[in-house]
Amino acid sequence: MNTEDVARVTGLVKDFRIPGGKALRAVDGVDLAVRGGETLALVGESGSGKSTLAKLLIRLDRPTAGTIEFEGADITALRGAALRRTVRRRMAMVFQSSSTSLNPYQRIGDVLAEPLRSHRVGDAAARRAAAAEMMERVGLDPAFAGRYPHELSGGQRQRVGVARALMLNPSLIIADEPTASLDVSVQAQVVNLLQDLQHDLDLSYLFITHDLGLVRHFSHRVAVMYLGRLVEVGDTERVFADPAHPYTATLVSMQRDAEHRIVPVGDVPSPIDRPSGCVFRARCPIARDRCATDVPPLTETAPGRTAACHFPGELRPGGADLHARTPAAPPLADPILTKSG
Repeated sequence: MNTEDVARVTGLVKDFRIPGGKALRAVDGVDLAVRGGETLALVGESGSGKSTLAKLLIRLDRPTAGTIEFEGADITALRGAALRRTVRRRMAMVFQSSSTSLNPYQRIGDVLAEPLRSHRVGDAAARRAAAAEMMERVGLDPAFAGRYPHELSGGQRQRVGVARALMLNPSLIIADEPTASLDVSVQAQVVNLLQDLQHDLDLSYLFITHDLGLVRHFSHRVAVMYLGRLVEVGDTERVFADPAHPYTATLVSMQRDAEHRIVPVGDVPSPIDRPSGCVFRARCPIARDRCATDVPPLTETAPGRTAACHFPGELRPGGADLHARTPAAPPLADPILTKSG
């Protein structure tokens, strides 16, 4: 794996204006990097800002503040031809719904040739040949080039979506819940395909998902978002084995049986009316006075691990009273998360 960053965002903010003159802050001061050849999983509840962050990174939307770098270049303010030349040919997206992301009136061969035609790559014959070659690479019969999307299964359509993303030889693919609408067996096939392509083509992935089992199987690192902010980033296995942030601990515990889950109290606060201090404090079982007044910065808690918590590691596996205000216990090798209350 190439340890150099293929993409990096710094201080990224995105506000949306809503009726009444208020602002909804969907992304709030995010610092994050995707390394060359890695899969970085981005997880969090619906409304946490994951998809908005992805759209900012690929420049489908413009940030309110902050910077975006891609392959060493600042792309924050690029527009027009410069954006097409620098970003559109080297960064691509695979969408969640293959049924709505493909033009129902285009044959599959035309769907795959369109990125080449848009960027004036090759002639018609070369584009058809490139489309057929890419279909074979993603496990589709080139004869499907003459079919329409509705004539393919969901898994086949998602392979078309992956093939389309690869047509211009990108270095980074943003996959936004690419397996969510597929059956479990088909999900495994698509994930295995993505892994094979990553190995063969040295691709980097930003992989957005709610499926923590998939995260653990597929990603090298994981970034956890809550209410527009990153709360923890680190090596996937280490984060799952010993989560530093209380919110991460609750997510990881959802893979346990009901008796050993940590369930946050209350509902996610409104991004229009954010809590003071730590955004998770109102639902956190170990919150205390400092959490209400001071915003915890994303700081290193261990080599290669960062968390935005004043008391990292206190809500952790091991059976201690979740509401105790005692120093954190040593990490356990084979953790079992305890339930709250």
